[in-house]
Amino acid sequence: MQLEWSKDAVEDLDTIWEYIAEDNMDRAFSFIEELRAEARKLPDNPMMGKKIPELNDETYREWFYKEYTLVYQVTEKSVIIHEVYNQKKYFIRSINRYDDKSI
Repeated sequence: MQLEWSKDAVEDLDTIWEYIAEDNMDRAFSFIEELRAEARKLPDNPMMGKKIPELNDETYREWFYKEYTLVYQVTEKSVIIHEVYNQKKYFIRSINRYDDKSI
């Protein structure tokens, strides 16, 4: 199984990096690598994340790392990271994005 990152998830990582880099550029690089390392665990055990209770689709799951959540989808051949967000942010963005079954 392979790991894929959606365009939105890559943009999320960029935003997280920029926010942390305002205070500490070295920490920004290391933290993004920590998030990527967490994501690399998912293809070996894709069901280790928690089902998202707000969604009625078991292919979507969430994995928590520190104060961040990785929202991902398990398909037959891959794990797709759709979003990375700080848990303190409003969650409705994710619910609306994944409620559409045309994804």
